[in-house]
Amino acid sequence: MLKPYIIKTATILLSYPLLAAADVAPMFTAVQPDTFGDSMALSNAWGDYDNDGDLDLVISFKTGDIRLYQNSDGVFENVGPSLGLPTSGKETRSIAWGDYNGDGYLDIYIGSNRNGNELYRNNAGQSFTEVGVSLGVDIPHVSSRQISWIDYDSDGDVDLFVADRVGENYLFRNDDALFTDVSKVTGLNDARPTVGACWFDYDGDGLLDLFLANQSGSKDALYKNNGGVFEDLADALGVGGDERTPRQGGVDCTVGDFDNDGDFDLFVANYGRNYLYRNDGNGGFEEVSEALGISGDDLMVGASFGDYNNDGFIDLYVAGYDGPADNRRPVDRLFKGDGASFYEIDISNSPLNGADHGVQWGDYDLDGDLDISLTEGYNILGHHPLLRNELVDEVKVRSLQVTVLDRNGLPSRAGAEVRLYDNEGSLLASRLVATGDGYNSHSNMPVHFGLKTLQQVTVEVTFQTPSGPVKQRLNDVDPSQYISTTLTVKQE
Repeated sequence: MLKPYIIKTATILLSYPLLAAADVAPMFTAVQPDTFGDSMALSNAWGDYDNDGDLDLVISFKTGDIRLYQNSDGVFENVGPSLGLPTSGKETRSIAWGDYNGDGYLDIYIGSNRNGNELYRNNAGQSFTEVGVSLGVDIPHVSSRQISWIDYDSDGDVDLFVADRVGENYLFRNDDALFTDVSKVTGLNDARPTVGACWFDYDGDGLLDLFLANQSGSKDALYKNNGGVFEDLADALGVGGDERTPRQGGVDCTVGDFDNDGDFDLFVANYGRNYLYRNDGNGGFEEVSEALGISGDDLMVGASFGDYNNDGFIDLYVAGYDGPADNRRPVDRLFKGDGASFYEIDISNSPLNGADHGVQWGDYDLDGDLDISLTEGYNILGHHPLLRNELVDEVKVRSLQVTVLDRNGLPSRAGAEVRLYDNEGSLLASRLVATGDGYNSHSNMPVHFGLKTLQQVTVEVTFQTPSGPVKQRLNDVDPSQYISTTLTVKQE
């Protein structure tokens, strides 16, 4: 493992030996430590609730507090209480952004631990109103885990998936902002104890499929979408996981193209051995975690892929913990990717070792590099730090961020695929419009690409449609023209 870092009096910076000239040292500094200093936080999600062009951050707490940190030129303030979000009450375990009514403003769905969920309608960025009960999506007895706003039937609006830790999972079809429970008719009423859920088109047929990370000794699931009816093919595809004891199981999953070959791979954080499934491009997977440098038998909880050093290869952050129930501490892991393997960076004595649940990458200050939000929910002395990535200027600008919109100009295309090609037509990298990861959260944010150079690229977006995958291309995109902003691609 790579070893420590430079300590300065007011700020802790991480600086590791470089293994190659292209390596960039991981350097992160705490943002507003007092603001992000309280404990018992669980899920975190980025989304621009007020449509001002930068990412805001919502965080759920065991105490029932829902904090919405408004981002104003990189300064954060909790505006949740003034906008009608709860400040106490039932334990909240999950959170997700999605514009369910198509009015152009992101709404918030909040999952509780067996006390009823809530859907807060965003009133043009001025306030939030609870509408979950009236719309029939409160699910009174669910122990909610991963929530995803996805368009499983490709009809143009976002549907709602809710994973249940103690009962059957739920899928609600959205029709003109009215919801119908279609869990049983679609075959997604899986009763195993689900914690993690990742939607992606694993086989390239233009339909979103669903992977489930299941707890308490259960096998995992991969539901192939056969046009609105789902079939579990996990065992046939080799992604069901090992035989598990009742104390073992899947907790979270994250999707990314770690080897830049154009198809999407899957990482599963476990109580037990973690899994990295490489997509073979032919509808199958190979488990390669230990062969590629991801080892250990852990209690890992949240995971997310992100290219923190802008070298063109996604890296992997995994949040976990150890210790007895009354004295748990974070044991987090950062794996740097080079496209062929991963090597672990020792973050045990650094600010990056600050989570036991939530982890979400996001460029909140639009400077080109990925910052990170963490939550520590088990330790009552913990916090929920926001850490700013301190890449040097010439490296942070080597990036391109892409906002994907539907035909109505709405950010409803979770699961759409974005690929970059160079001028010779060679694939550089692939990214997925987020469908949820990092522990029970679904962010709504641009897709981030780190770049080796600022040469022109072709941007290709693949949309899921009823007639199959549809590709749109933008040629001769100059990344230097999108520094401090994003490239927008609207579905035709």
